[in-house]
Amino acid sequence: MQIDKLVKQVVQQSTMILPHFDYEVPILYVTDGAAYVPVIALCEMLGLRADRHMRRWRGLALWANACKLPLRMKSGKTRTVWCLHRGAFPFLYGCFDWSLVSPERRRQLRRATDEWIELSNHTYQVMQAHYKTMRRFLFAFLTTYADTTLPLRLIAEELSSLLDFDSCIKLDELITWGSSLIDQATKHARTMLLFQAGTPIVDVFKADSDGNIQETFSLPLLPVVPHADEEKLIELLEELVEWEQDFTRFLKDHL
Repeated sequence: MQIDKLVKQVVQQSTMILPHFDYEVPILYVTDGAAYVPVIALCEMLGLRADRHMRRWRGLALWANACKLPLRMKSGKTRTVWCLHRGAFPFLYGCFDWSLVSPERRRQLRRATDEWIELSNHTYQVMQAHYKTMRRFLFAFLTTYADTTLPLRLIAEELSSLLDFDSCIKLDELITWGSSLIDQATKHARTMLLFQAGTPIVDVFKADSDGNIQETFSLPLLPVVPHADEEKLIELLEELVEWEQDFTRFLKDHL
């Protein structure tokens, strides 16, 4: 990880008011559109010594996407400073002793953290529902299209005696196209299921107000469906639908 270099180019510098804190900080936008805020500005807002805390933070996962960026100071001079991605703020709030900040800042930190926890829980629930839906679909798809290629070839052989030469050529093209699509789609579906099989599973329990466990169940720790894999599956399914429409039309026209 190249944390000691200027890893991104700043295309715009502006300011923003941090939610919950009512405090203005510089914000730097880089070429990919991501937004970063100087750590020194966050430390100033919280009343923390930046040099002391950054030495410790640089060893934490918090720092994984941190980078040095050129900051235009109020004096007009440019200074290279450490910056955190805007999405890393909630993690920063848990990396220092809150007793070091003022009571008002502690209240603001609590509100910001509570909102982040609520948002994270909602996001996880949405991801989990999508994960389960996709998993059920993949199993249903593989069950539906299991061993489909051979029956298609048998259909072609049975129909060939009823068709003229040109129609036989067209039917063979359709069968070849369909078999290829089904093979690609089923292989991709299996790959996606294998990826899900490697997802860590955690045991979860629900307890009543007295602390008694009422229910236990398992959940994927990170119910992620890779966007690229999902997009590829959608493309293959769209082609498969198009093939089925052409194949059905051919059968209606020739039988």
